[in-house]
Amino acid sequence: MVHNLAPCIGVDASRWMFTAKYYHAQTKNPAQASLFKRMGCLFHLPVIPIFIFDGPGCPANKCNKVVKKTPDWLAADFKRLLVGFGFSYCKAPGKAEAELAMLSNVGHIDAVMSEDFDTMVFGAQCVIRIKDKSDSKYLIEVHEASQFSHNDLILIASLAEGEYDIRLEGVPGCSVQTAAGIARTCIGKKLFNALEVSEIGHYHHMASMWCQDLCTMLDTKGVGQLYSHHCSLASCIPSDFPKVSVLIQYLHPVRLTLENLPAPPLLGQPDLSRLLKLYEELFNFSHYIFPGLVICELLQDLSKRCGLEQPHNSVTVISKVCTVCANQCKQSDSEVFMSLVVPHAILTKITLVLHSMHENDTQKKALTQFMKNHKVCTWLSWVLALHAQTNLLDNRDQTYKPFKLCCNIIATSLTSTVASQTGDAHAFSSLEISSDKSGA
Repeated sequence: MVHNLAPCIGVDASRWMFTAKYYHAQTKNPAQASLFKRMGCLFHLPVIPIFIFDGPGCPANKCNKVVKKTPDWLAADFKRLLVGFGFSYCKAPGKAEAELAMLSNVGHIDAVMSEDFDTMVFGAQCVIRIKDKSDSKYLIEVHEASQFSHNDLILIASLAEGEYDIRLEGVPGCSVQTAAGIARTCIGKKLFNALEVSEIGHYHHMASMWCQDLCTMLDTKGVGQLYSHHCSLASCIPSDFPKVSVLIQYLHPVRLTLENLPAPPLLGQPDLSRLLKLYEELFNFSHYIFPGLVICELLQDLSKRCGLEQPHNSVTVISKVCTVCANQCKQSDSEVFMSLVVPHAILTKITLVLHSMHENDTQKKALTQFMKNHKVCTWLSWVLALHAQTNLLDNRDQTYKPFKLCCNIIATSLTSTVASQTGDAHAFSSLEISSDKSGA
């Protein structure tokens, strides 16, 4: 890992905003609400994120369509929320995916969080892709660099029709399997070998000659990794394939030089006053905030135990581990139920912000009730709590079944080892973010 504390995750901020623009919900400011919920989920996890925004050098077209820019007001609100959560962010000179891929390659981040494969085609070593989501959990796919090179992936993405959510259109009728077979042949590598030693001005000539060789090969049976001829596919390849403009975007993307890359992200601290004020302004306080504070506290304790530099303005919110009911045992295999006591200093910050924004009697009554009920309960990572604050778990309820948890961890490690030995490029995980409905 970049840090010995927690994984550093690079996030495509522009992709998040693109998704948020089409988010519909019965709430004020639905786009910001979507961003806030996703940041809240990330805030709840023991990771150190850095968000990368698209820059002025982004291509104006994608799949022959003009790319609509994200409204300035949404980007501004997004950055205000990022500051509130204590997340790092910066703007790339071009595409965020290209910048994230470079950060992954040089070891500034451990993985890229993205909803498509663009970053992997740009050369990212590990991509976390959200496959499915519900109100309580995200199902993710973790894709690690496989036996295919950066150039191989560009060629596969160029050939495979409709299989990748990226700017390439593909060749009609070409499957991923066929595209992968072509990439493994000598002809698949010939194009990029020629481009590497050529000036950009000669790319059109090189691509045209290579396209003719490709069509000839597809008419030939049993070449390399292709065990049958593909006459129909050869007839579908357009004369201007592959598009040189797209090849240039992938081979020579606009991005920072190695000397100007941002430093790896550090563990940030949330600005509660800012976050509360934003939440009141943009929406109507969420159950994500306090669990996130606990994650920060546990990471601070773990940082101290590892002898790493301590962040300033740290807070203490953990009180004790709560008893778990019998019907909650399944969840407690991987998580521990904690009771949190909100410190007076935090309550004061909340009061100063909220009192000035609530004027009618109903709002004041709700605020007073919140101030009295300063205890919060939440589920948190059992393993993180074990390493960060071992004394918390000394008197834990027996229903946590730590032996079963250890078995699960060992099984996961064995699965990862087998996957690496067999070359399996996919791993699946389920991240659960839950709250107890019955109280402590």
